[in-house]
Amino acid sequence: EFFGLNPSIVEKAELLAKDLGCTVIAPDTFRGTVTDFVPKAIWLALTTPQDRVNDDLDAVCRYLGFDEVGSNADSAKKLAVVGFCFGGGKAIRYTTQRKRDAATVVFYGSPVTDVKELQQLNGPVCGIFGNQDAQFPSSLLDNFQSSLDDAGVDNDIRVYDGVGHAFWKDV
Repeated sequence: EFFGLNPSIVEKAELLAKDLGCTVIAPDTFRGTVTDFVPKAIWLALTTPQDRVNDDLDAVCRYLGFDEVGSNADSAKKLAVVGFCFGGGKAIRYTTQRKRDAATVVFYGSPVTDVKELQQLNGPVCGIFGNQDAQFPSSLLDNFQSSLDDAGVDNDIRVYDGVGHAFWKDV
């Protein structure tokens, strides 16, 4: 989440865990910093390297019993990596780089459109966007979907009418 691990994200994690009957962990990728000041959020997003996020998410996966890249200790367990906004972009980069078997859900996050990167994925991808989101024009979202298709990745990209960025604000 662009503003850090705030109450809204915690509520979403709790809702998903309850509704899906699974364990949901919302990692604190900004390591304790939460803000509602947009310039600070921009700075946090720009200065939080993907490798550090990947390392943090690897630690979470080890805690959950998922071991090395693309595998888990209990074959009955399945992993999905979900992110909102900043976290959505980090989620798909994590799964393309480290957890290739995981499902990925990108809620209005920066998509990956490089077919070679997307070919690393073995798990499905769901993308959720709004058609009035100035950050992600329809041409980019079309490119995201066609790149996933070209990479042979099972995907479901949804673009909702009449909503912009961060349209799922509260539970």
